[in-house]
Amino acid sequence: MKIKGFLKLFWMTLLIGTLAGFVFNLVAEPGYIRNQSISGYITALAYSSTWTAISLMGFFSYLILHRVGLDLFRGAKLWNRVQVVLIAFALFDGVYLRGLAFGFDKTSLYIGEMVVLLFVAFLVARTKARETNFTAFIPTLFLMTVITLIEWVPALQATQDKRMLWAALATLLVCNAYQILMLHRLQEKPAPAKVQSQKQA
Repeated sequence: MKIKGFLKLFWMTLLIGTLAGFVFNLVAEPGYIRNQSISGYITALAYSSTWTAISLMGFFSYLILHRVGLDLFRGAKLWNRVQVVLIAFALFDGVYLRGLAFGFDKTSLYIGEMVVLLFVAFLVARTKARETNFTAFIPTLFLMTVITLIEWVPALQATQDKRMLWAALATLLVCNAYQILMLHRLQEKPAPAKVQSQKQA
């Protein structure tokens, strides 16, 4: 990807994520609108921009991790298997960490949160695979589950407020989905072999 494409992805994600997160936070806390509180709007904007920034860092960290994984496991076949194991472990860990922080009496709720995350991740991964090829399914599923869950952990361990939790998750999912679905569109396409041969001639 060229610098121009990188900057476009960065700024568009920042814009879309912040605006989407702002709306999600207003929906989660309607008192901001009801009271027409400037400080409330600023708080909602701060939350949305923070989660968007976390998503950006997580996404570009994943790109590095993915490249390292391909090199370390000498190809996509074994690396994909490792990613599937990590997805299962991360989902279990998401439930376990919630239990450690707030008790295991609401385990069914914690499992429901992971199911929702996995369902959205599956839809995004299937879309990515359709737009590119089937080999993109597992890496996209990994990003949308493991990386999103890691980004979401600060909220999961800090609060039981469902509204704020879902606002944070929705913001992260929008950002990560946008980034992964736009990535192949912004990558430089190789020139056709015929054009290359003509150039060499």
